[in-house]
Amino acid sequence: MIILFLLIALNAFFLNLVLPWWSVALPGLFFGYRMHVTPIRAFGIGFFAVFLAWGVHALYIHIASAGVLSVRIAELFGLKQDWILIVITAVIGGMLSGFATLTSSLLSQSRNKKY
Repeated sequence: MIILFLLIALNAFFLNLVLPWWSVALPGLFFGYRMHVTPIRAFGIGFFAVFLAWGVHALYIHIASAGVLSVRIAELFGLKQDWILIVITAVIGGMLSGFATLTSSLLSQSRNKKY
């Protein structure tokens, strides 16, 4: 399970550097199908892997811009604190990858069933 977590987190982080935001679902789709874990574990691993990757990336952007970018976007959305924006960003990425990994895990289970 730790290997699945690291594979999803690292691949999602590097894919996100060169591809659009939705590319973080691709490692979850691929590795969730290949690793054969239960659906609830697949969702949890996929969620926390990208939650951590996007959270660290958003925190890096916040620190690199001295908080200016985060403060302005937080004001745009009507948020009082800029750190809430980082958490929301991480949760959105986590949900995307969690559902992608869950979907591929369920697909893997359905294809392996004997009827």
